[in-house]
Amino acid sequence: GLLDTVLDIAIPGAVFIIMMSIGFGVTRNDLRMALRAPKAFLTGVTAQLMLVPVFVFLLLVLVQPEREIGLGIMILALCPGGALSNILTRVAGGDVALSVSMTAFTNVLSVATLPTLSVVAASHFVGVGVNASEIQAITLRVALIGTVPVLLGMLLRYVAPIFAERHAGALFRISLAVFVLIMGWSIMESINVFHATMIALGWQLLGLLCLMLVIGAGMARLVEIALPQRITLVFEIAVQNSALGLAIGALAWRGAPGFPIYATPAAVYGSLTLLLLLPLVALLSRTAILAASAKH
Repeated sequence: GLLDTVLDIAIPGAVFIIMMSIGFGVTRNDLRMALRAPKAFLTGVTAQLMLVPVFVFLLLVLVQPEREIGLGIMILALCPGGALSNILTRVAGGDVALSVSMTAFTNVLSVATLPTLSVVAASHFVGVGVNASEIQAITLRVALIGTVPVLLGMLLRYVAPIFAERHAGALFRISLAVFVLIMGWSIMESINVFHATMIALGWQLLGLLCLMLVIGAGMARLVEIALPQRITLVFEIAVQNSALGLAIGALAWRGAPGFPIYATPAAVYGSLTLLLLLPLVALLSRTAILAASAKH
């Protein structure tokens, strides 16, 4: 039916476009700049791939949500940064080159971490035994919708820089619109299944978002780096790739009828982050602009 088509084709396709736009936004200069500030880059990547999953796991042990929801939240925590972190960094006046480079790098790397750890999480939270062939299937999917398009976008940028300069912004806007549509659709689909759980889930995800913002801000404070890079670290560490989380959750649900419960946290989180952080970021960037103009 329509639901299956959306889950099997539309969501992976949309994630592909979003990820390609991330790669498309990375210039050689960006990578050079990011590697010139290896401290910020390495701190962000390490926190995103190691600290966030560990802290989120501890949070879940404390909060003890329903098992399916717990797995969905864990899958989300294992996801790398997403396009949203780039948008928030841009609006907040962070280091966009660093942000895009980190997002691209963590998404390329996620093919090594996300599938195996998702499977471990599945056996822990839901007791689903998963065999090696399924790990391979998930790895292949993560590569196809997460890693390959980022690399493809970067290659396109390298091969056709003038075309990329002209159209990168448009592709980014399209991917953002696609992201908002997917998240909206997922929420509508999952609300029917879950209206009882939705409020509890909202609180849990709000807690998750705050925890990750604290980790991001804490790491940004620990490292001696410039303010724009600190802003970038906060968002790169705090904002997960909810579109990828949605796709992995749907994949882990494996043909059970109805909307995949494992994918619901990613959908709600994507919308929640957009609603909560964009106004906050806009406010921060105004403050930064006012502070800068007061100096002159």
